[in-house]
Amino acid sequence: MSYATLMVYVDVEGKPDGRVSVAADLARRFDAHLIGIASGAPISFVLGEDAEAAAGAPHLRDLKALLDEKVQQFRAAVGNVRGVEWRSVVGLQADVVAREARAADLVIIGNARASRDPFRALDPGSFILKAGRPVLVVPASVAALRPRRVAVAWKDVREARRAVQDALPFLREAESVMIVEVSERGGDQASSRLRDVANYLARHGVATVAERVLPVDATAADSLLRFIADENISLVAAGGYGHSRLGEWAYGGVTRDLLAESPVCCLFSH
Repeated sequence: MSYATLMVYVDVEGKPDGRVSVAADLARRFDAHLIGIASGAPISFVLGEDAEAAAGAPHLRDLKALLDEKVQQFRAAVGNVRGVEWRSVVGLQADVVAREARAADLVIIGNARASRDPFRALDPGSFILKAGRPVLVVPASVAALRPRRVAVAWKDVREARRAVQDALPFLREAESVMIVEVSERGGDQASSRLRDVANYLARHGVATVAERVLPVDATAADSLLRFIADENISLVAAGGYGHSRLGEWAYGGVTRDLLAESPVCCLFSH
């Protein structure tokens, strides 16, 4: 398994940031096709054409012009990638990019909204839960990814099992991989779970695997963040946990805190 096609979301406002550099570098390392995508929606797209008259409402033609500007910036930022493609689509970002993700093995996004305008910003938490693809979340301060030391944040649920498989291309490249579970009880059961995952990875060509059961600090996320810092981790693979409640996506505490506070890239699968 490898990543044959990567997709990176480019914010409508501002210039391409570090995540585009990360995406271009990964495309070169995996010899992958790279798709850039930008999306936005005028208020009229959501509320109907009468909303165009509302004060300050962005017009569709202005948005399309803004999207068209992104392609030149994107191509200049990615440089010499073997295959590069661009898509700009009018619509609500999480829905549009999740739909277009059918073309990709991995989607790369930022860790926060780039704008307070909900019609021009991709919400990372909502997107992870809709994507149907692994999502690499790049913090704003990161412009390069060298996944030498990778942590698998294990929880014995579907999302974590999916994340382990989705992260295999990174795990095979890593110099060291550590599987960690935050557990209040610890003990033989947790160790047995981690040993199963380590054996699974070893059979998939991941050579250097260690296992660690972490005690709970204030929260599970606090334990993981402390571990990331102490062990000089460069990439975390984790399940993206959440559910639909009253038509809105809510995501779990660990996912939320890693999105907000992780200093390194995180690969989430849901």
